[in-house]
Amino acid sequence: MNVGPGTVALERVRASASALFARIPEPPVYRRAEDPSRKAAQALLPDVERVLAEALAVAREPAVSPLVDRLIEALRAHGEALVHTADGRLEAAELAWRRAQDLERSAHPTRQMVAQPSRPPPVFDKATGQSRFDPRPAPQASVKLVCPNTGCKRMGDYAFIASHAYHRFICPACRTPFLAYFGELRGLEVEVRSSSKRYRFTVDEVGTAATTRIDFEEASGQDFPAARRDLLAFLYTEQRELKVVVNLTNGKLMWVSPAASCFVATAAFGAGAPELVAFRAYRDEVLRKSRLGRGFIRGYYRFGPSVADWVVRRPRVRAGVRWALVRVHHRLTRSERA
Repeated sequence: MNVGPGTVALERVRASASALFARIPEPPVYRRAEDPSRKAAQALLPDVERVLAEALAVAREPAVSPLVDRLIEALRAHGEALVHTADGRLEAAELAWRRAQDLERSAHPTRQMVAQPSRPPPVFDKATGQSRFDPRPAPQASVKLVCPNTGCKRMGDYAFIASHAYHRFICPACRTPFLAYFGELRGLEVEVRSSSKRYRFTVDEVGTAATTRIDFEEASGQDFPAARRDLLAFLYTEQRELKVVVNLTNGKLMWVSPAASCFVATAAFGAGAPELVAFRAYRDEVLRKSRLGRGFIRGYYRFGPSVADWVVRRPRVRAGVRWALVRVHHRLTRSERA
């Protein structure tokens, strides 16, 4: 999929605005002498001006202008609230801050997908003495997901009820079930290691008030652009193995390549084969110790799953790969014994 420069700039300014919004506090409820919140508000104003300037520049692109207009309104409202706070006008600051919160929510591309619908009429009406029920079907959100099962990876349209976070789907292409967990991003920490990244997601479950922490090590080295309140889908096999993280707000996805995986060798020998021990030992004890080796590991974990899927579907290729890896394995074990 081709991504234009306007879309890249929009994602960049959306991430900057998201990080800024997370730093803006609620205005104080009462006045006090030498209030530190006034100095904090004053200190945040240059950042609001900077991000607002970035958003205005992005808005010149006709393709993304409608998407960034509400973001600009939210930035201006937050700036107004900070000015009122810095000047001690707390009532005006409170009104502007609440308006900024509403604009911030409405500016988010997927916020309306998980918004709670209006409440149905009461089950029992005291005024008339009649019981009633809501005949309307539960509202559904339609999203694009990729099948996380090995050998499929087909993209398709799926519908889910936004009142709960966990769902079980069946891929229409391979007819294999998979599991999905939906949540709004609250925070993301990324720890860069020598040949992998540690991702720590904090998400608010869709449909509940619960907050969940999801963390894993990913070895391909790929980036995963995401901003606060983005709608994410964590896709698992039925064996509860996390395979893909999908950002439904910007359409980006990340295939999870575990740091302990050995994709092509596993495809050739099978999971749990004793030959895998030697290959993993060579990776950890030799390749990780050089820059060139770490680069090879990152490339392997990025493209290895696709190569392994291709090998699994072709028995002759699998036999050839196995033949070659057996000889590599003999050399590795011979050098260990020497």
